[in-house]
Amino acid sequence: MDPATVILMLAIHLLASGGLMALVWRRMPGAPGLGRWAVASGLFGLAYLARLVGLLQGVNLLGLGSDGVLLLAVLLFGDGVREFVGRAPMPARRVALLAVVLFGTEVAVAVAGGAQARYIALSVLLGTQYALIGWTLAVERRNQTVPLQAPLTILAFIVSALAATTLLRAVDIAVRGMPVVFHGTLAQVYYLYSSVAAVVTALTLVWMLLLRLNGQLSEMATRDALTGVFNRNGLVRALKQHFDQRQAAPLTLLLLDIDHFKRINDTLGHATGDAVLQGVARELTTQLRVGDFVARLGGDEFLIGCVGADQATALALAGRLHSGVGRLQVPAANGAGVAACTISLGLSAAFDRFDAWEPAAQQADRALYRAKAAGRDGVQSHWVTLGT
Repeated sequence: MDPATVILMLAIHLLASGGLMALVWRRMPGAPGLGRWAVASGLFGLAYLARLVGLLQGVNLLGLGSDGVLLLAVLLFGDGVREFVGRAPMPARRVALLAVVLFGTEVAVAVAGGAQARYIALSVLLGTQYALIGWTLAVERRNQTVPLQAPLTILAFIVSALAATTLLRAVDIAVRGMPVVFHGTLAQVYYLYSSVAAVVTALTLVWMLLLRLNGQLSEMATRDALTGVFNRNGLVRALKQHFDQRQAAPLTLLLLDIDHFKRINDTLGHATGDAVLQGVARELTTQLRVGDFVARLGGDEFLIGCVGADQATALALAGRLHSGVGRLQVPAANGAGVAACTISLGLSAAFDRFDAWEPAAQQADRALYRAKAAGRDGVQSHWVTLGT
């Protein structure tokens, strides 16, 4: 296929992809990486369109300008990848500065060595940036959720292969000179692969964003909006995930509620009551051990799953939760002092099957009732073997 046709197809696709990403980004401004990818895709497309103006060769302002746009585009693409995987993106000023440094390096090489040196320098700079992006994807994919690992692996392969072909192109130009910049087998392979890579990359990015959005929706469905801990749906999922493990450890349930919570709402206002719920949830989460989990069942009632604990360990955890919440001092929303609170806790017996959790919760509820009957601000337990 004629190189001009391949470059034109590549440019049109990149511009269309960038425009589509920009439209989505306007609706989802918080989507990580999407804004940078939209700008990068548009810049790539504009740069390749510039190359069609006579299949630019030589050291001239238009040719060098398109090279600078390419370098900026690959930096933005890489920055979008870093943002998506959870790394801090570079400030815009730093991206611009780095682009100027890379572009200045290429200009210096082009002025000193001519057109051939220009294309060698550009290929080396682009190939190095692609390699860094591929390395970032390969390393960070292991830190992502399981569903995201597949598209990140694909993207890492695509970008790494693009790095290899770009660096190989630099070697080919160095050995064979200017005739192979736009013509010859390797040039055709390079631009054809770039076109395929652009299509697959755009689809992979959309795949990644949909998976991330689906994960966020799933998280919202399992989290309490006010406190951020599990809701009842999240509790059931956490219990299932725990007992789906091989040789899952037994669980003990700790059920608690805030003593005289209605009084806090009535005297200090519901805004203060919400702040108390948030403070209690944070304290509970802070005190939990690795593997333990907490859910808000509704109102001022929380349930904690204590993993693999004997009676003494479960009671010690209940004691820490009781003491920690008792030390809370939550400023009243109306400025009228602070809200202090205590909690009553009831503990179930340990159980080792998922279908035993509701009877265990009933045990904990009865123990909680006894704690309230005993004057509140205390801990009661129910030690009966369950689920064996």
